[in-house]
Amino acid sequence: MTVSVAQILDWIAAYAWPFVRISAMLTAMVAFGTKLMPRRVRVILTMAVTIVVVPTLPPMPAIALFSIKGMLITGLQVVIGAAIGFISVMVMQVMVLAGSIIAMQASLGFAAMVDPVSGQQTPVVSQLFLMLATLLFFSLDGHLWMLQMLHMSFFLIPVGVDGIQMPNFHVIAAFGSTLFAGGLSMAIAEVIALLMINITFGYMTRAAPQLNIFTIGFPIIMISGLLFLWVTASNLLDHFLSDWRAGQVAVCQLLGTSC
Repeated sequence: MTVSVAQILDWIAAYAWPFVRISAMLTAMVAFGTKLMPRRVRVILTMAVTIVVVPTLPPMPAIALFSIKGMLITGLQVVIGAAIGFISVMVMQVMVLAGSIIAMQASLGFAAMVDPVSGQQTPVVSQLFLMLATLLFFSLDGHLWMLQMLHMSFFLIPVGVDGIQMPNFHVIAAFGSTLFAGGLSMAIAEVIALLMINITFGYMTRAAPQLNIFTIGFPIIMISGLLFLWVTASNLLDHFLSDWRAGQVAVCQLLGTSC
């Protein structure tokens, strides 16, 4: 039995292009794409998923892997996988945005820590919401749904020179409005409540100028903010489900199908 170089390259291409798309999605995906996930673990997980998925995929195009078209196809796989995973990150950023708004209004913005996703300083309230949302993401099998949509993408957008259609990319930009709307809807009740408290202290200071607004108002606003934060966190599941459904619809529209 003789094996030619062309056959070996075809076998490599059959696994290389799916590997690139799966790796791109896991690199951009929530939790798996953070700096806390070791690269070796991510590579092993990508290889395991690729080995399981490849036998069920349609045949790869008869194009040389190390040709110009082959490099173009490789780049398209990176774009497709990263676009799918990026939407899941945007869903999580709704919680980060809501936590930032609440922290700034409740005088809790000075307590900050490094966000493992972006590597930037974010309020602790945002990190709390992000951790709770990540736990909900895994408890609702969000990672399995993402892998299922990735598997479907090989049938909806086969490996080739035709990637995601340009109109479908507008879904990612349009989802940005959902991000801001979701974060604001989650924090709007606390923002309004704290605004009313600030207005009340303003009238008190106007009526009695001898009162020190900073001495009295700061601790009361902080305690009220913590109370409102507890009330907001009790409805976190409903907000996350709404945002996650919007993210699922965005992924389906990106792939040109219906959920």
